[in-house]
Amino acid sequence: MPHTLRSFLESIDNRVLHIHDPVDPVRQVGYLCSESRGPLMFHNLDGFDGWRLTDILIKDRQGQAAALGLDDIKQVCPFLAGQMANGAGGSKMVKDAPVHEVVMTGDDADIRHIPIPIHSKGDAGRYLGSGVTITRDPETGIRNESILRMQLTDDPHRAPFWMAARHNYSHYLKYVAMDKPMPMAFAIGLHPVYEIMANWSGRHDTFDELEYAAGVLGETVELVKCRTIDLEVPAHAEIVIEGMVHPTARMPEGPFGEFTTLGTGAEGPAPVFTVTAITHRKDPIFRHMQATWFTDHQPLITLPMEAAYYNRLKETHGNSNIIDVFVPPWASQFMMIVQMEAKWDGQVGDVLMSALSGPNLHVKTVIAVDEDVDIYNAEDVLWAIACRCNPETDVWVHPGSRLHPLDVSIPQRGDEYTVMRVGGKMAIDATRPPTWRKEERAKLGRVDPMGKGDAAIERLLELVRQPR
Repeated sequence: MPHTLRSFLESIDNRVLHIHDPVDPVRQVGYLCSESRGPLMFHNLDGFDGWRLTDILIKDRQGQAAALGLDDIKQVCPFLAGQMANGAGGSKMVKDAPVHEVVMTGDDADIRHIPIPIHSKGDAGRYLGSGVTITRDPETGIRNESILRMQLTDDPHRAPFWMAARHNYSHYLKYVAMDKPMPMAFAIGLHPVYEIMANWSGRHDTFDELEYAAGVLGETVELVKCRTIDLEVPAHAEIVIEGMVHPTARMPEGPFGEFTTLGTGAEGPAPVFTVTAITHRKDPIFRHMQATWFTDHQPLITLPMEAAYYNRLKETHGNSNIIDVFVPPWASQFMMIVQMEAKWDGQVGDVLMSALSGPNLHVKTVIAVDEDVDIYNAEDVLWAIACRCNPETDVWVHPGSRLHPLDVSIPQRGDEYTVMRVGGKMAIDATRPPTWRKEERAKLGRVDPMGKGDAAIERLLELVRQPR
């Protein structure tokens, strides 16, 4: 059986909160999703009969572990890193696909009939933020996938969208140079691993992110030809929006509340997606990703980043002991915490430099901590900075670095580009001295409260830990 959104929802059904009360998907689900601590399924969407909406599927490590088929949440990053190191899987074409159970073209292909919400107050309109965007390099024929924001307007068939200067943008520039429209599709409602790997930022000269995700899942992804454009899309998606991007067309786009929880950053004239068809299952599930606050949007980007950097940082000095890597959602993807055991002087600094010079533009601040610090606990990380870091020697700033185009705290270079911001990066060494300097390392060792590790008080520990 292929891995689909539905197969994943079945596997976590004991955690899903099913809401049958009527809700307005356009104006109400944004806040409901932002406040949820677990998976949601809305069954009664005002104005959208026959549709369901789901979100908050992999917000936490428990959901991410479920997506990867793991029981131990501490293995999420190392496991994904190992699977990614094995390389891509395969793909195959099929003739019949669930996503083609309903096909709408022409005037019937009205994107306003999909329950696409307004994410945040102040947004320019309804925004699709959960579509896995598929394009193809016109020279090599290799596809690329990413998750882009697309703004709905009064025009039912034309929508501006925003691209960072990455792989799909390079495809677009090649079509612009040829003065030809670019085929593009938005696939909505995939197994979360396909969504996760769509956000991977490394090179892929012979495969695309769909095939990379298939490798992680140990399967061959099934693809189907689009009905109106020359492109292949996942056969088991819930919804696919097909269309073309004209090389010179522009429309105003933004503002939009991004993952930074700020409403500014890249608004301006943007390329235009012209809808040629909408296909979906007979009983479609709209996969929503609330962009702001601590929802699925953040880990979908940070999880492949964590795994890629886990592999990258382990190569420092040949074989550094990297235990875990975490990009916390509460830092809007711009901070990375590396848990490691340093054996030699200079090792932490080199790991930090490797992290700051990695493939993602997000990483602005990197903090290194020891194995006894809980990197998922912000209080513990701040304790390490407070008690194991000498700012005079253990903090350094690297100026003149290119940073993420949506990081509005960094000045923008030029008015004609919305993708160029240049500023500083910061490294913080909050680790103890390396293991070979045992006496100095011991001085910064943490003390444990008396009784820790006593099996006789395990039952009492459960009682005292309960919230009151």
